[in-house]
Amino acid sequence: MKQNGIDLTRGSIFGNLMKLALPIMFSNFLQTFYNLTDTFWLGKLGDQARAAVAVTGLTFPLIFFLSSFGFGFVIAGTSLIAQYKGAGQLEKGREVVAQFILIIGVFCLIFITASYLLLDDILALLQTPPEILASARQYISIILAGMVFMFLFLSYQSFAHGLGDTISPMKIQIISVTLNLILDPLVIFGWGFFPRLEIIGAAYATLFSRVIAALIAVYFLMRKSPGIVPRWQQLRPNREMIGRILRISIPSSLAQSMTSFGFVILQGFVNTFGTLVISTFSIGNRLTGFFMMPAMGISNALAAVVGQTLGARKLDRALKSVGIAFKSVMSIMFVGCLLVYLFGAQLTRIFIDDLQVMAVGERMFRVTAFASFVFAIGFVFMGVFNGSGHTRLSMIFNISRLWLFRIPLVYLLSGKLVDNILFSSPFWQKILRTLAAPLSAYPYDALWWSMLISNILAGLAAFLLYRQGKWKKARI
Repeated sequence: MKQNGIDLTRGSIFGNLMKLALPIMFSNFLQTFYNLTDTFWLGKLGDQARAAVAVTGLTFPLIFFLSSFGFGFVIAGTSLIAQYKGAGQLEKGREVVAQFILIIGVFCLIFITASYLLLDDILALLQTPPEILASARQYISIILAGMVFMFLFLSYQSFAHGLGDTISPMKIQIISVTLNLILDPLVIFGWGFFPRLEIIGAAYATLFSRVIAALIAVYFLMRKSPGIVPRWQQLRPNREMIGRILRISIPSSLAQSMTSFGFVILQGFVNTFGTLVISTFSIGNRLTGFFMMPAMGISNALAAVVGQTLGARKLDRALKSVGIAFKSVMSIMFVGCLLVYLFGAQLTRIFIDDLQVMAVGERMFRVTAFASFVFAIGFVFMGVFNGSGHTRLSMIFNISRLWLFRIPLVYLLSGKLVDNILFSSPFWQKILRTLAAPLSAYPYDALWWSMLISNILAGLAAFLLYRQGKWKKARI
């Protein structure tokens, strides 16, 4: 029976990590390029450029929040498939995939219905500027329609990664991104016989590309990984396997949802400063994501390596894998973050040729370059926790990073707490004004400084959780 993938329990650890990580990095590059394509073309809409980029910018954290619970199931898929393969129990993989089909189906039904019903309330909560409210509603509605197809692809990707196959998902990404790259200018500007749809055109291009990616993913699963394709009789609820999936996925889903809701709160803070800061923040998020790709790629590869080695009961090999992954991430990220520090402001002009955006971007990248380097350390530990199935540790890392550190720091350093009635006494006013004074000229700079401080504190917390060693026990 044909089964794609790599046996990660033997051979060169560095070689296995790179075999997995390089296609993942390229896939992440393609996904980032996917998002950058929309931003690039919408940034060429003349007077409407800043508003158009702002719409895509506020959409990202919102869609991330609305779909966050689904991402937890994706992490569970990689962990379980990897551990069953390492243990030589790949037949159990069929049960995992079967229950995934049922869980994702129910989740998407609830998710899409609730998202459409609550969309207007959420946009109001985000303090969306009136000039982009209608466009944002239309854009997000179309993107929501494509979420079920996105989850189909992500589920297949998680299964393939667990098996050690990162090439097949990369091929799908290449096709999907190429389609989006071709369609974007055609439907945004109305080239040829295509209608000029502007912002809405970018959403339709994304929807079509995701549909194609999902269809190819189903085909690849049937043809390339028949060993984990479930039989018809397995497509019924299995209480034991659903419980196992939920024990891994629920902490991860909670972490993702709390993290994404945190970014929604941050986006609401950003929105109060208008389209200049919204568009700059949007570009910054995309460029930061681009330079974080090596860390994300190696983290995802490490999850598969840790899963298979723990499943095979080779703890020493898992520990060596962590050390090699850490050194690799630090070496690559040093170069990437140095480039962001030196040239980040100039890169904003690729998207919007606006001197005001460039000025805000310069201050932003001088801080976020360091913040990204520190955050890469956390990504390594996330790979360990997710691969072992101990997603509760990842949950602690993610929630503390945003809710315990970053969000309070944003409001503290920006001076937003000064006007809060809870801190109206002279004692608190003196403290709050003193802490906010360094950023009083540009209070939105609190976004970048809070990111740096929170990443340092959360990275230390992740290291301590790793040293406790709870992750060393497989979850199968």
